Amino acid sequence: ADRLGPALKWEPSRGGQLFPHLYRPLSLDEVIWDKSLPLGATGHIFPEGVW
Repeated sequence: ADRLGPALKWEPSRGGQLFPHLYRPLSLDEVIWDKSLPLGATGHIFPEGVW
């Protein structure tokens, strides 16, 4: 997250937890991995250790 600089803002979600919002385009060379996030009954399911 530090590599994205000041354009990355951590803001409260509807549930109160902080959620990252990037206020600029994300270039492909900045992507270090990708993974689909399945949707569960209470929201997206994040991989172990990501959140």
